[in-house]
Amino acid sequence: MDLPRASCVLGLALALAGIGCAHRDWRNALREDSPGAYHRFLRQHPGSGYSEEARARLAFVQLRNQPTRAGFHAFTEEYADSALIDELRPHVEAAFFEQARVLGTSEAYAGFFVDFPEGAFAARARGNAEYLAQQGFQADPGALAAFAASHPESDFAAEAERSVASLRLRGQTGFRRVLLVVEIDPATPGAERLRRAFTERAAAACGAAGLELVPVTSRADAVRREGGARLLIEHREQESRSSYERGTVTESSVVAETRVTLEEPGRELPVWQDSFSYRAPLSARSAEASILFGPGATTYWVQFFVPVATWQTQAAARDPRALARPAVAVDATDGRAVVLFDDGSFQVFDLADPSSPAIVADYRRPRDLSRFDGVAILGDRVAVFGPDGLEIVRLGVEGPVRERVWARDQVGSLVGVLEGDAGLTLAGNRGLLWIGNENPTPRSLVPRPILGIARSGEHLLFTDGAALYSATPAQLRAGRVAAELRLGRGFAPKSVRAEGSRAVVLGERGLLTFDVSDPATPALRSRIEMNEVGEIRDAVFLSGRFFLLGNRGLQVADLSGERVAESIDVAPRQGLDAGGRHLVLIGDRSLQVVDATPFIAGAPAASLDARE
Repeated sequence: MDLPRASCVLGLALALAGIGCAHRDWRNALREDSPGAYHRFLRQHPGSGYSEEARARLAFVQLRNQPTRAGFHAFTEEYADSALIDELRPHVEAAFFEQARVLGTSEAYAGFFVDFPEGAFAARARGNAEYLAQQGFQADPGALAAFAASHPESDFAAEAERSVASLRLRGQTGFRRVLLVVEIDPATPGAERLRRAFTERAAAACGAAGLELVPVTSRADAVRREGGARLLIEHREQESRSSYERGTVTESSVVAETRVTLEEPGRELPVWQDSFSYRAPLSARSAEASILFGPGATTYWVQFFVPVATWQTQAAARDPRALARPAVAVDATDGRAVVLFDDGSFQVFDLADPSSPAIVADYRRPRDLSRFDGVAILGDRVAVFGPDGLEIVRLGVEGPVRERVWARDQVGSLVGVLEGDAGLTLAGNRGLLWIGNENPTPRSLVPRPILGIARSGEHLLFTDGAALYSATPAQLRAGRVAAELRLGRGFAPKSVRAEGSRAVVLGERGLLTFDVSDPATPALRSRIEMNEVGEIRDAVFLSGRFFLLGNRGLQVADLSGERVAESIDVAPRQGLDAGGRHLVLIGDRSLQVVDATPFIAGAPAASLDARE
């Protein structure tokens, strides 16, 4: 055999051997199906016939392991004719749907549906997008019922049905008459005087709410009478001997205990039930009068109250959800809430079905001594703020990621953060600051300390402790305000809230509500004192109705905003926000959602049956 021919034969043999090696290594790479396997194959066989497919599968497994929407779109464009696209969809669909739940917007669900129109989550996404686009149907009972029927797969369908059921219950079981039973232990000194005091309190509360109060002699008498709810006030006073508890010796004393129950006949759960107690030394006991009329009993009467309601309001409250740690703040949008903990960590809850809130994002801030007490949802980002500055956290399919930080020495101690005007407006001990999207350096708008801030249209409403101001960002940059309303000495404002045409300033001894239908000229509308509503820790407006949260639970003001019309017995009583047609409450270690639909629905509840 001549030399050229031998060379050709040798080259062919080597080529065939190379092809054989490439084929064997390719099969091994497919079997392992990992980024490392495909990287290794491309390094060993960069020009083989399998290299193009290896690059495609490398991109495939990387995206499958860490799916991103941008990466998915890039893959479908680069490998538009590849069968891997259909193979990839089920792997990333669940992750992208969870991302839509984290963002919790109509646009997020609609974008998901575009990418996965025939996927396993398509019907859920389509229903969720419609619900959020229609703003939860704004408490329209007919629209809610139609939505639940046409989109049963939606995460919001079950709650829509509950809202309709609550409206029906309100229409069918409402009452305007209350039968009062006062039961006082016969051994209580001055029982008749005490009975009169309880009756007068009950009459004042019911009269202010427009309820007819009918005192009756006993529970049996109340049962015999038809119509209305029953208000039962039970009271006793007894001696408590000295004891040793938790390292402390308690002296012998007299303890007064009162239990107040508002119930509707035929209902298993009471509308409201609470207890009040007062302890006095034995020396305060008298044979003629209850210890509740002694000189130190003022604290009891400050706490004691009679709840008012016109229907089974407990039906609007969903079961509370336990939290792993004490919560300090909450911010909510329709179907979503962010709960903040004092170290700056937070959890994002999907509230589409508020009977079982689900955690869809959990941000664990690096541990240090920093403390935060405020949170704000900014689209796909969350602002965490408080005594130690401001941090911005981005929400994505890869989980929450801290994006920007402004330390306390840059922005001070903050009480509020608002998004708008191509940047962020910050309120705190350094006044009002503005941070532009293109320029992260804080700029001073108002130099004196600000205690609370809210937005009404294009105007900012804020207080410095002496007055309520209204101004647009442009006016503030020019050193001007649109309006200034003095709040009065001693009011001590703590926060400002606004929604639609209404705003509220919460103070130490009460609250003020304002008409801000023209934000440039806010007008005082009503004033509510603490002795009328108890200690109020938070308050919001929702669809024109005023909700107050405090030691008396959740209270709903009438349309005038001047008196309490309904009471809802809730577990958390520390913080409150409104999202869609729901109220989101936090307490020490609990989260609870209340459906505001029965209180804000414009359509008469009695018309529900006629619509069906």
